[in-house]
Amino acid sequence: MEPHPITSAASQVRSRLRIAIALLWLLIPAAHAESEYNVKAAFLYNFTRLVKWPATAFATPQAPLVIGVVGRDPFSGGLNDILRGQKAGARPIEVKHLGTGDSAGLQNCHLIFVSSSVNVAEVARVVQGRPVLVVGESENFARTGGIIGFVVREQKIRLEINNDAARQMRLGIPSDLLAMAKIVN
Repeated sequence: MEPHPITSAASQVRSRLRIAIALLWLLIPAAHAESEYNVKAAFLYNFTRLVKWPATAFATPQAPLVIGVVGRDPFSGGLNDILRGQKAGARPIEVKHLGTGDSAGLQNCHLIFVSSSVNVAEVARVVQGRPVLVVGESENFARTGGIIGFVVREQKIRLEINNDAARQMRLGIPSDLLAMAKIVN
């Protein structure tokens, strides 16, 4: 019996995404700040396509997936350029720049990148219980309130994922992504 064409196509897309993430994760050194943040931006984009948010996370089926950058913008505005016109499935992606005191803005995001200049515990407290993927780069990020932490080891960007925190936020992180990361609690 042959596989259903839609199932087969979806499987091929997932396989290509896995390969793209693996290549980013394994092959691209984080030697220069600019290229490091281009790689991190590519990871953020892939997270929007791979992570599963509950339907209740969005006001309407057409609502955009909102990425918030909190604190100093290490992308120097480049995240906006990289993600302009991109989609997470059928949803357009919007990038907003927020301060830690902007509780309403933080709560209306689906993914938040917390720069190293911000205390992750503050952000995690504001979005606690909401389906928000909290990503950052400070030391022990995924152990101190974040969900996905970028770490640089051997001049490569690696991931640390707190899957318990993701489940508490009702987010589904695919096993392929978990397999590439160090799992922390």
